[in-house]
Amino acid sequence: MNMTEIKEKAKQLGIQVGKMKKVDLIRAIQSKEGNFPCFETAKDYCNQLTCAWRKACLPSKEFEKKYEHTKKLYLKKIKAELETLTGRLAGLKKKSQKTMGTGKTEALAEIHRLEKKIEELKKKTHGLAAASEDAWKITKQGVDKAWEELRGSVKKALAKFS
Repeated sequence: MNMTEIKEKAKQLGIQVGKMKKVDLIRAIQSKEGNFPCFETAKDYCNQLTCAWRKACLPSKEFEKKYEHTKKLYLKKIKAELETLTGRLAGLKKKSQKTMGTGKTEALAEIHRLEKKIEELKKKTHGLAAASEDAWKITKQGVDKAWEELRGSVKKALAKFS
């Protein structure tokens, strides 16, 4: 149903439409029809079998497939980039082993700090892999932020110690 049809249905039920959002309007209609006002709150299953909005409310399988595909591609990209950074740090570590004095100590300390950051980011991506769609959005923001910080730190270390 488009918004015009939804507004018409609401008016027929005696609901003052005004500037209500689609979701709120449908929930008001659900209440008037004797159903729970729960439109777009279900994740996988809805027990309101007689609700006229049930089909529009539940997430479509196509959307779920797209979400899972997007998540899989993102995680694959992060994993590949982490492997690249790990390799670059390993090369820098090998090179710094040949260095003497405070330069060596400083480089190894920085490499160790970055290796810890990589491990933390790997843990976050594991959490991201198991995240539901809602949690994905929040968790992905944290991973993106950590990723950008790590990438910048590695770039600085490589420039400083290479």
